[in-house]
Amino acid sequence: MSKETNTSEEAYWTQRYQEALTGWDVGAATTPMTEYADQLKDKSLRILIPGAGNAYEAEYLHKRGFSNVHILDVSEIPLENFKQRNPSFPEAHIHHQNFFKHKGTYDLILEQTFFCSFEPDQMTRVKYATKMASLLAPTGKLVGVLFKESATKENEGRPYGATETEYRRYLKPYFNIQVLETAYNSIQPREGSELFGIFQKKEKPKVQKNNPLHGITLKTILEELVDKYGWEELGDRVRINSFVSNPSINSSLKFLRRTPWAREKVEQLYIHTFKK
Repeated sequence: MSKETNTSEEAYWTQRYQEALTGWDVGAATTPMTEYADQLKDKSLRILIPGAGNAYEAEYLHKRGFSNVHILDVSEIPLENFKQRNPSFPEAHIHHQNFFKHKGTYDLILEQTFFCSFEPDQMTRVKYATKMASLLAPTGKLVGVLFKESATKENEGRPYGATETEYRRYLKPYFNIQVLETAYNSIQPREGSELFGIFQKKEKPKVQKNNPLHGITLKTILEELVDKYGWEELGDRVRINSFVSNPSINSSLKFLRRTPWAREKVEQLYIHTFKK
C-alpha cells in the first residue's frame, strides 16, 4: 500500500471515521454506481476510485473480475477496513495518499461524491478538475455521483454539494459533458438529491498554422501586456484578482494556467493589442 498524505486532511477525515461521523457511507455500493459498472465489458480497464472511503464500489468490481482497480484515500482507517473485507485485492492497488499527489494513468475514474469532500472554494475545485483530467488517458472518462446543493444544506460541514451550473463550469474546460442529470436510480434516502455525470476528457486541440499565438509562451504574453499597460490598466481590462491585489508575473501565471476562461481573456487582449 503506497503512502503519501497531507497531514491536516488526513487528521480531519481520520477523526470523522473515528467518531463515526460518516453519514455519506451507506454500507454498500449505491445503485447509480453498480448499474453503470454492470455495463462495463472490458475487465482490464485501468480504474481509479479516489476518496474511496470503505470502497464498496471497488469491492463490487473486484468480485466481478475487474483486475486493474485502484483505490485511494487520505485516511488509513477505511482502507484497512477494505483490506480486511477483501484480502485478495492487490496490495499495490491500495493508495494511502493525498489525491493531488497521486500519479498514474487511468481509463476510468469513478466519482462517489469525492468532489463534495473538499472545502467549496474556487481554487480547490479548479485543482480537482485539472487533476482529474491529468490522471485520465486520452478520451478517458470521469463517471459518478455528485451531491446537489440541496443535498447538504442542513450539514454544518463536509460533504458540500454544488449546483449543476457550478459542476458544468468547473468541468467543462477539461471534459466533454456527455451526461449530467438528476440520478433516476438513487437509493431512496437520496432520491432527487444526486446528479449522475459522465465526463469524457477532451482531446488536446491540434496547433493550427494560422494560430496567432503559435510559438508565444503565456509568460511572454503576460510580460508584454504588463509592459504595454501596467498592472493597474491591465486589471481594468481583465478583471481578475491576481492583476489587482499584490500583482506579480509568477502569481498571475499560476492562476492563468489553471483557469482557462481567464487565460482566454488575456490571450484575446494580446491578440487585439499586438496582432492587428
